[in-house]
Amino acid sequence: MQENRHALDTRIGEIQTRLLNLFTQVKAAMEQASSCLANSSTENCTSIIEHDPEINRGRHRIEKDCLLAIALHQPVAHDLREIVAAIRIAGELERMGDYASDIASIVLQMKDADLSETAGSDVLRLSNLCISMLDEVLAAYWEKDADRARQAARLDDDIDAGQEALISMLFGIMQSRPDLVPDASRMLWISHNIERCGDRATNIAEQIVFMLEAEVVELD
Repeated sequence: MQENRHALDTRIGEIQTRLLNLFTQVKAAMEQASSCLANSSTENCTSIIEHDPEINRGRHRIEKDCLLAIALHQPVAHDLREIVAAIRIAGELERMGDYASDIASIVLQMKDADLSETAGSDVLRLSNLCISMLDEVLAAYWEKDADRARQAARLDDDIDAGQEALISMLFGIMQSRPDLVPDASRMLWISHNIERCGDRATNIAEQIVFMLEAEVVELD
């Protein structure tokens, strides 16, 4: 029994390490996406897109490890919740990586565009808010803090409000400046990807609460 306990603890530790590494990779991708938006850096955008398959592989490796842990060790109670939460969190992080890659692809379509004319600074503020939210859910997971996870989820309200304001602003720009419609439309898609990242971070916060308190909650 003690040997199985040790083996399970070891495997869960490995899953946690892989998940924290995935958190780090996704945060870096989001920061790079914000940077390439600010600087229109082709190199940064290309790097995000090329790195996305590695994030996908990280998710699949975590899922495989979690399924092996269930099959080999038959965990129950908190151990099982932690493993199930890890599978779900990995999936949410992988989708956030996709959004970062999508943002990079859109920025590449806007080469040489003057983003100051299409609410660039406002989109950057929204992106930075999303990165701060990801920082908070990462800290909540690392510290095993359900209250911090709940607080992090509240940041999504600010992201939603920011996106609503951006939509109104960008529609106004398109009405007054038809020549900016293509780039303003792309900025709408970027803001949509950022808003979806906030939703995914909220889902992660919900999984942290589930893991720690055995309670299924909706924090949106």
